[in-house]
Amino acid sequence: MLLILTLLLITVTSWGAKAISTPIQVQQADGTQLTIFLHGDEYFNWVTTADEVLLVQVGKGYYIASVAKDGTLTATSQLAHEANIRQRTEQDLVASQDKSLFIRNVEGNKNKAKTRSIPIGTPTPPYFPHTGSPKALVLLVEFQDVKFTTSDPIATFKYYLNAQPGDPVPANNDINQSRLHGSVRQYFHEMSQGLFTPQFDVKGVFTMPETSVYYGKGHDDQHYQEMIANACAQADAAGVDFSQYDQNHDGLADLVYIIYAGYGASVSGDDNDLWPKSGAGSFGTYDGVKVARYGINNELNYRANYVPSGSPRYRINGIGLFCHEFSHTLGLPDFYPSNSAAQIDNQALEYWDLMDGGEYVDNGYTPTPYTPWEMEVMGWMNLTELSDAGNYSLQPFDEEHKAYKITSGIENNSEYLILQNIQNNGWWSKMLGKGMLVYRVDYQKGSINIGDYPNNTAGKPGLTIVPADGLLITSYRVYDPETGPTATKPYSREEYNNSHRGDPYPGTSNVTRIESVAVNGGTIKKPIYQITESTDGTISFNFLKEPTPTGIQDIKATGKPKDDKIYTLDGRYVGTNLSGLPKGIYIYQHKKYVVK
Repeated sequence: MLLILTLLLITVTSWGAKAISTPIQVQQADGTQLTIFLHGDEYFNWVTTADEVLLVQVGKGYYIASVAKDGTLTATSQLAHEANIRQRTEQDLVASQDKSLFIRNVEGNKNKAKTRSIPIGTPTPPYFPHTGSPKALVLLVEFQDVKFTTSDPIATFKYYLNAQPGDPVPANNDINQSRLHGSVRQYFHEMSQGLFTPQFDVKGVFTMPETSVYYGKGHDDQHYQEMIANACAQADAAGVDFSQYDQNHDGLADLVYIIYAGYGASVSGDDNDLWPKSGAGSFGTYDGVKVARYGINNELNYRANYVPSGSPRYRINGIGLFCHEFSHTLGLPDFYPSNSAAQIDNQALEYWDLMDGGEYVDNGYTPTPYTPWEMEVMGWMNLTELSDAGNYSLQPFDEEHKAYKITSGIENNSEYLILQNIQNNGWWSKMLGKGMLVYRVDYQKGSINIGDYPNNTAGKPGLTIVPADGLLITSYRVYDPETGPTATKPYSREEYNNSHRGDPYPGTSNVTRIESVAVNGGTIKKPIYQITESTDGTISFNFLKEPTPTGIQDIKATGKPKDDKIYTLDGRYVGTNLSGLPKGIYIYQHKKYVVK
């Protein structure tokens, strides 16, 4: 244990999954139901009520938080309740919260994370190889209080990680292993067109000396490093040869990944659960090889008090979270904005990318595929540049694996568009829209690295989409259905989902032309006309040259969301029509209007 603690004095860096954006229902100790929301990521995360009251979890309960002068949170003795049943004491505690102090603390923690990030360029330790068939070591870990739910963890996670099409589901199927669309290995094999087929050697089960709460407690998972180091030490004692996982012979294990029993905090909302993450640290030397690059995530999906319809009662975690964290070990950054100022509409990728919210599509069982940009970064494909006027077509991407690139002429073409045809087939089968998806790219880095956060500058995204309907709603502005819309959270979950359905072309809005696209450095004026989608899923369009005018609507992407909702100055939603409202001042389309 002394060796393990000494190793953990060395700085550990981590990146991880975005918090799930859907509300979570919990039962408080007094029997009342409370809706909570998760915010942040694996580095710094917190919990609020639907009306954004800050909470602190103590055991299984959620209490009103007290905000200290340094912005840190401590629990009061007041159990939290929904706004409509709060008594005077609780109301006073809510009113006394200085959220500005907390926000400064949040931003400060994010800045600290940036200073510890792996620098631009080739990092040490290196990223896991992204071509060929490299091997990663996966260690299965359980705790004194939480054991694996599946009766055969080794068989279950060999299937989860390595199964190929046609392989039989483990005989027990006791945590619904058959629900998976495919394995992690199959996902990356298909994303790379066979250029990358990772192998996962599953070892264990290794029992930790402490409870799961010990390793997972707190918003920063206070002792997860000890779990990694202890698991490696036990694996070494059990005869695992770590030298087999140093395939470039640099003295460093390429990757050690932990799958731990129980739930993950990014979905469960339980502050005592570990948050899935990946990064680099120092966890000991075994067989002459140092363990540095790591990843961790959980066995089960959902949360402990969730009872799904049908059987079995417990469900295996979808591969989405694993694929997201594993992609960090390949060098990809998060594409969700960690900066609160950038958590706005038309800023990121939401469900359209694994490295944003796409890890949760179909509850993680059929996660969003890589974007063409990510595939090109990995060396798995080359974009086809459009330069000549003419008629072009795109077959469904899962059939042809082809995407077009349109350069901007701005700053040596550092900004450009990507056109991709996605249909509801294969790994795209659970996506919320289909048709031609248009990405806009402005990646101002010399190379791609895990700590880049390319969408953290409000209004200047590094990678987002050009939505056909003009609006990609951010999950950070979706309200809880029990409390209704507010000025900061005006959108319903249905509107959020419909926003995705309207993003591809022609799509639900039947947008058949793009005159120009406003980007960070100017405007791309290379029009696309007569966008059509045939019954077999083929997308066709005219580039630069307009055929006979049709009068069909055009779209100019501005990055500004459409918002017809009207609010009072105190944030109450009052409809979408100014006519008939009482006299007063209202907020409409982000401006003040006076009704006389």
